Amino acid sequence: MKKNGFVSTTLIYTFFIIFLSLMLFLISSYSKNREMLDEYKDKIKNEFVSDDTLDVNLYFMVYNAETKEYEVEYNMPKEGYIYKEDYSYCQNGSEMIKKEDKIEVMAKEKDSCYAFFEKE
Repeated sequence: MKKNGFVSTTLIYTFFIIFLSLMLFLISSYSKNREMLDEYKDKIKNEFVSDDTLDVNLYFMVYNAETKEYEVEYNMPKEGYIYKEDYSYCQNGSEMIKKEDKIEVMAKEKDSCYAFFEKE
C-alpha cells in the first residue's frame, strides 16, 4: 500500500467510487419516482376527462357576436338564446330533441353531439 501523504491512494479511490455509486443510485431513484408520479398524475387527470368512459358527449356551442365564432359552454344557455336545430348534429347519427329547458339525446352507441345556440 502506497502512502500519499496522510491518506492512502486506495482509500481515496474507495471513497470516490462509493460516492459515485451513491450519486448514481440517488439520481436513478429520483428519476424513477418522478416518472411514476407523472404517470399517476396523467392517469388521474385522464380518468375524469376520458371519452372512453362516457356514452354520449354533448357540447353546447354558443355564438359569440364579438369574436363571430361558436364557443363551447359547459351549461345550456337559458334565456335570450335560440336553439339552432339546423346546425346541431351528432357525429354517429344519434338524435337530439330539445324539450323546454333540456336537450335529450337518443343514442345507440358512443357519440359526440353538438347543440348550437344563437342570441335572439
